[in-house]
Amino acid sequence: MKKTTLTIFLLLAPFLLFSQEMLIGLGSNPKILSSKSSSRLMKSSVPRTLPFIDDFSSENIFPADSLWEDKTVFINSDYCLHPVSIGVATFDALDSKGMLYPQAIATAFPADSLTSVKIRLDSVFGSSPGPIMIDDSVYFSFFYQPQGIGNAPEEDDSLLLEFYSESSAKWFKVWSAPGTTMQNFLDTNHCYFKIVLIPLIDSVKYFSKNFQFRFRNFASLANNSIPSWAGNVDQWNVDYVYLNVHRSNGDSIFHDITFAEKAPSLLKNYQAMPWKQFKVDTTAEMKDSLNISIYNLDSITKNSSYKFDIFNELDAVIHSYNGGSANILPHALQTAQQHAHPPVGYTFPPSAGDSASFEIVHVIKEGINGDDLRHNDTIRFNQNFYNYYAYDDGCPEAGYGLTPANSKLAYKFNLNTADTLRAIDIFWNRTYNDASQKYFYLTVWSSLSPETIIYQKSGYKPQYEDSLNKFYRYILDTPVGLSGTFYVGWKQTTGDFLNVGFDRNTNYSSTNIFYNTSGTWYPSMYSGSLMIRPVLGKELPIGIHETAGISSNINLFPNPVSDHLLHFSFENPEQMKELSQIKVFDLTGRTVCIAPFSTTLDLPDLQSGLYFLMIFDKNHLKVVQILKFFEEI
Repeated sequence: MKKTTLTIFLLLAPFLLFSQEMLIGLGSNPKILSSKSSSRLMKSSVPRTLPFIDDFSSENIFPADSLWEDKTVFINSDYCLHPVSIGVATFDALDSKGMLYPQAIATAFPADSLTSVKIRLDSVFGSSPGPIMIDDSVYFSFFYQPQGIGNAPEEDDSLLLEFYSESSAKWFKVWSAPGTTMQNFLDTNHCYFKIVLIPLIDSVKYFSKNFQFRFRNFASLANNSIPSWAGNVDQWNVDYVYLNVHRSNGDSIFHDITFAEKAPSLLKNYQAMPWKQFKVDTTAEMKDSLNISIYNLDSITKNSSYKFDIFNELDAVIHSYNGGSANILPHALQTAQQHAHPPVGYTFPPSAGDSASFEIVHVIKEGINGDDLRHNDTIRFNQNFYNYYAYDDGCPEAGYGLTPANSKLAYKFNLNTADTLRAIDIFWNRTYNDASQKYFYLTVWSSLSPETIIYQKSGYKPQYEDSLNKFYRYILDTPVGLSGTFYVGWKQTTGDFLNVGFDRNTNYSSTNIFYNTSGTWYPSMYSGSLMIRPVLGKELPIGIHETAGISSNINLFPNPVSDHLLHFSFENPEQMKELSQIKVFDLTGRTVCIAPFSTTLDLPDLQSGLYFLMIFDKNHLKVVQILKFFEEI
């Protein structure tokens, strides 16, 4: 651990271990970890010409191939606080695969980098082509922010900028900033993002046809002495990188009007909710108005129009709002009522189906000629009505957990009509060496005062999925009938940090998270949403279709399993010669075990619950038998 953190921890250890709820950084980035975009496109060997500009408003999580050579930074709208425009490049302690760097240690180590493609800095092109001269006033600029809503880099950590000299074949550091907290940064600079302008005045070093620049950060892993707490740290956010001629040291003007933050949900209390629950009172569930952040980066007042459209699943527009025109002051967020807080004035139409999904598209447009960048003028939100409640937006920025053993976590939800709880979806953050793999009791309450448990099952532990931000589904072995208010969560068996995903960008549920570490329930002190979603409604598909078996003479015992060993017996032992493989599936259809066929199957890592077992013949073309069994721990 870092020296300061270690000292504080040692002083407070007796209190921390006695009772605590905690937020920590992520041990991995699930978006990068599971992205299908990890393979890069073939880059052109032809250098780019000026201007070079990127505001990271692309929906891709990796830097654009046409502008950047590497992919270790994370392009997102989640880790920043009041960005210049929608989207930033986040530097942290995670590699290009979304995992902690193998070399991550408690002292500063080189982490992410963002390297431009080659740029023609020897000539200008267009209507007046010619060589670039010192008098052309070449400036490089960008905005940066430490921490954002993530973890603050320590003073020994840093963000730095380097320029490449083709004549020297070397990188030269031209700027750096030491780590600090978001609050200290704000108090010092009186802005959330600070602009940096750097003149390029050494023509011998930099005015070449293969100029490049790169950002790098140094990070240091915190809490690595307690593996279940170890996570991602030391975030920096960079926005609006711009290199061009004919600029000055006061050139912070961009002819651009942009959305600054993500599109919001139209629901008052949730990001998503079951269609059945929404249809009970559609008007009561809708917001009266939205919060839309629009930023004018220019030095003059700009006139812009704003609207949003709602599309159904057939891509047909079912509602439009036109906010008309409004003036946006220079270097200011929109404050005009019709743009900043557009009225919703609409409710989604109920239907006979059991689910629905809509896309809300927000668009701003400046005058007749438009502005410099159009990509940041559109934001989208998918309003989903399926079979689950969600306070979170599906992307974790931190991890939440409790200590000591026997601590309890309860998450509050409210039903509009009686329903049946079928499963609980939970997104778990990966931890250092999977140290959070500890058993807990999955629990459902109808009340916390008095505490009334209506479902509790032992033998569960955090499980991970490989798909993008995919939740792990815990299907209840006995469905639970519910009405009114209910709570879902867990009771711990150890004091280890279980590390459930925590969304810091949504705050529907700040009064709905409760914890109990000493016999008394308290509301959480953290603002945000846990990534826990109750699944309700009709019976869930189990993911495996029953197939008629050729033989009904295979028996398995003991059932339920008591010592992790499952045994098989046959009325006709000759049948064994035809069998080759055993596969075990959970209720979602996920394969949890594959093994060569034997009369004994060892199942050491299964949680308690119902499983399906398939036995295949020698050609692996035919399911000989499907058997159901229970696993007990």
